[in-house]
Amino acid sequence: MLAEAGLSNCALARAVIETEAKEGVHLGTTTTSIKRMLEGAQPRWPVPRIVSKVLTARLGYQVSVDDCGFADRSPVADTFDGFACASSLGGTIEIVVELSGRDINRRNFLMGTAFSAAAFAQPAWFAVTATPARATARVGNTDVQMLLETVRHFERLHRRHGGGPVRQQLIHFVHHQARAALHGSCSDAVRQDLFSAVAQATWMAGLTTVDSGRHALGQRYYTQALNLAVQAGDRLYAANALAEMSRVTIDVGQDPHHAAALARSAVQLANGDATPALGAYLHAIEARGLALLGDVKGTQTALDNAQRSFDRDGTEPDWLSFYGASDLMSDIGQCLRDTGRPQQGVALLERALDTLPEHRVTARAKTQIHIAAAYLELRDYEKADQVTADALAAISTLSSSRIVERVKGLRRRANRRHNDLDERIADFLT
Repeated sequence: MLAEAGLSNCALARAVIETEAKEGVHLGTTTTSIKRMLEGAQPRWPVPRIVSKVLTARLGYQVSVDDCGFADRSPVADTFDGFACASSLGGTIEIVVELSGRDINRRNFLMGTAFSAAAFAQPAWFAVTATPARATARVGNTDVQMLLETVRHFERLHRRHGGGPVRQQLIHFVHHQARAALHGSCSDAVRQDLFSAVAQATWMAGLTTVDSGRHALGQRYYTQALNLAVQAGDRLYAANALAEMSRVTIDVGQDPHHAAALARSAVQLANGDATPALGAYLHAIEARGLALLGDVKGTQTALDNAQRSFDRDGTEPDWLSFYGASDLMSDIGQCLRDTGRPQQGVALLERALDTLPEHRVTARAKTQIHIAAAYLELRDYEKADQVTADALAAISTLSSSRIVERVKGLRRRANRRHNDLDERIADFLT
């Protein structure tokens, strides 16, 4: 190649030295060291890379380090992004282990990475089209039950305090449980319960991570929770995961187009088998996205479907305990508010607040914010200011980025309408 490039040992040494200088490194390359390379010596890194770069520029085609006869010690690019959809349970569990391990060991993992609504598109498509995988792990029923009870405990803590105080403990729990599922053993009879339980824990990791302001990282946990549920054949929990992805796309991504599409994917995945409350939740989230798009007719159709589903008889899974009559009223109230019927909306939102139990602190605070937004739409600024003051007082005891995002949304509504309320919220956010 030197002959083809028209370079002597001395000329190659000069070219390497010049390139090293441009890159800010000084490795002492000489004619003698070039001669040793030609005799088979392996120079220290990054000389091989620089030699290949010089020859590539001289010859006009790519010359690799291997082409030069050197060992390629280039750092391997880190391609892990946490959104991959593995085709097996083991592969999905490995991603969860890797994701939670990086989260634990790297304090700033994905910090500064932006939330991307479009990133949920591939996981949603995978969920709708994938078939359940066969499990190879084996775990006992008691272990699965303890796992689920611990997830319910974390859910209760989150509802009372927000995601901030809960997240770190939960991530360690997810990492431990995912590793145990990957390397443990169980009978086929508990396969679905095991991986559905790990999916629920991973979903909670997404919820608390987003609630801690780590939106892009939270997206990865949601994606893998969805993948786990799909691989385990638990379509209803997978539909629930998609609905939550839709809701966070509304709250954080402010992208109603993608939110509505995710909710429709959730409805499609449930395929008519949703329990009464789950069906209501899926259709209500779809209505939320459509309302923000200004689709009045589509919103009403989705709300009618939600109400019909909720009115059916049936039992609900433990993981759906967060969605009841008060929550449906709140979703309907928000949709009415956002489609030109704020008076009806505020009435339903106030009924929802009155019926929410005291221990659901985060849900009550969010509902107060929705009520204040409805009063802004009614131009009742005094009432909006009063409700906002109550909401901000309640929020001050919580650690919840999701609620802060809702406060920012309220401020956007108040902007140019009510300066006093805008200033009150600005003081809270600073």
